[in-house]
Amino acid sequence: MESTVSEPEAAPESDVRFPIVLRGYDRRQVDEYVRVAEKRVERHEKARRVAERRLTKAQIPAPRTAVSEQERGLGKRIEKILEVAKSEAEEIKEQARKESEKLLTAAEKTAADAENARVETERAAQQEARRVISRAEQEAATIRTAHQAVLAELGQIADVVEELRDRFGGEAEAEHRAETGAADPVPAPAGSTRAG
Repeated sequence: MESTVSEPEAAPESDVRFPIVLRGYDRRQVDEYVRVAEKRVERHEKARRVAERRLTKAQIPAPRTAVSEQERGLGKRIEKILEVAKSEAEEIKEQARKESEKLLTAAEKTAADAENARVETERAAQQEARRVISRAEQEAATIRTAHQAVLAELGQIADVVEELRDRFGGEAEAEHRAETGAADPVPAPAGSTRAG
């Protein structure tokens, strides 16, 4: 005769909470929950098989012999025991089926929640990346515009300096010569060369 090995009951599915991590639920915690759930289903399935074996053994007909009153009473008690065992086996089977359905539903919901969390996190990251890129492009455009304005202004300043040099350069050179007493250079006659 087999006996079932009991293990501490896990929390009911309605009490299960998985903490949210960066990219969804903690995978190790979900794996552990599914492992415990599978053990519970396995335990119920084992109990169902044991009950079915007991029921099958109990249904083997006894050889026909002359039955005494005491034996008939014992047979009725055995029939009652078999009915109870059969009823318990059916209950265990039904309980195992319901437990399996609950666990499957909970696992599907957990997987769907994890996928939704992953999709939401990915979408939020993409939006943030687009915002950062847009801001960087705006700042780069602002810097380019300011750079072009500075270059244009420097070009204008260079033009003004050149114009002032053209306009006042001759006067300043003449003043300088006057102050130093230097004579205006006399242009050499055309075609003459200096002997050396």
